[in-house]
Amino acid sequence: MNPGGRSLPDRVDGWKSIGAHFGRDRTTAIRWARERDLPVHRLPGGKTATVYALRHELDAWAASLRDPKPADQVSSAALVRPARLRTGAAAFAALLLLPAGTGIWWALDRPAPVAAASLPTDPAAARDFLAGRDLVAERDGNSIERAITLLRGVIRDDPGFGPGFAALSEALILSREFGRRSDMQAFPEARTAARRALRLSPLLASSHRVNGFIAYWWDGDFAAAQRHFDRAIALAPDDANSRFWFGNILADHGDSREALLQLNRARALLPGSIAIQTDLAWAEWSAGHREAAVAALTDLERRHPDFAVIHDCLSIIRLADGDYAGFVAAQLEFVRLRGNTRLARRLDAVAVALAEGPAAAHQVLITQARADLANGDLKTRAWPAFLLSVADDRSALVDMLRDAIHGRERWGDAGLARSIARKWQGDAEIENALIRVMPIR
Repeated sequence: MNPGGRSLPDRVDGWKSIGAHFGRDRTTAIRWARERDLPVHRLPGGKTATVYALRHELDAWAASLRDPKPADQVSSAALVRPARLRTGAAAFAALLLLPAGTGIWWALDRPAPVAAASLPTDPAAARDFLAGRDLVAERDGNSIERAITLLRGVIRDDPGFGPGFAALSEALILSREFGRRSDMQAFPEARTAARRALRLSPLLASSHRVNGFIAYWWDGDFAAAQRHFDRAIALAPDDANSRFWFGNILADHGDSREALLQLNRARALLPGSIAIQTDLAWAEWSAGHREAAVAALTDLERRHPDFAVIHDCLSIIRLADGDYAGFVAAQLEFVRLRGNTRLARRLDAVAVALAEGPAAAHQVLITQARADLANGDLKTRAWPAFLLSVADDRSALVDMLRDAIHGRERWGDAGLARSIARKWQGDAEIENALIRVMPIR
């Protein structure tokens, strides 16, 4: 207080009022002062420190950070589904995708001046940034390519804008699923952008999210992925997408209990998301809960027949049951909805062979899988091992598992591994081999 007993116009007195300046509580203001150098002044004397801040200093601090609350929470931006099943998609040349959803969710929980600070300062770059995010949200290959072009321009014009690098990394990741890019074409640039985002905006949840995604799906480093997602969730606990992406990874890694917890939390944060419901069903199957998974996916298929990932999930479950015709039927619907001609040609070869019987269809699938393994499209032998298990080819399955052990492979693909384990329960040689490549939790 000034000597006359009134607050100065530019002055904000007390933690509660400082927090209210940003639309937050006193605890948040104290934490920001401790962790983020929020400009707060202390008056000497007295048993309890008296604090105040100056409005212009608070506003300058917020602008310098671009985003004082660490989250990708820009008005009207969209985030689309991030993950894919490594074995299924890579093994069938990206035909089988991890059900990861298309949820659009960006929170609005701070005052407009702060939200505006999370955009590039140049109006044209800000326009292109938002346009790029809108294009990514369309989940169309051509739109994503246009988004990549726009976002490259944003980071060229504003090389210090961390959210632009995070957005570009996400667009490149998604181009593997909805566009024409292969993993090799997308991941190196996505990784470069993700690392730059992390250096520029270490308090941005999406900076950690994209780095965690790349660490797991490209580098095969679960420990690094977990560190990034733990940080992303700590920074923005109510960000459904971080929990959504992490739940996908945990399900693939075999941490079923934690996967279901994260996915259910994401569902609570984003009720009505078909993508999250689909992922939950897939996580149930990966955990070994077949009946619950099939019931959920069948209901989702009835209510949302145009959501392609549902058909993809059902196709793998049907194949695990030995239903080659059901697999082909579901995949045909999946390919139709995605409109990917290359995948359609591969599936056509399986469908033609199926006319001769399941054995012929299996032969085409395993031939494709071995070719993918040879040319590097597959990083592990989980998918061909799964195919051999479905076909009851024990001898070839044992050889495949031995090769995996010799190659020091560490699998994800918990659903496939558990499917093999269930089928060969009691076969000590196969059970021990599976433990070597992926300890089933």
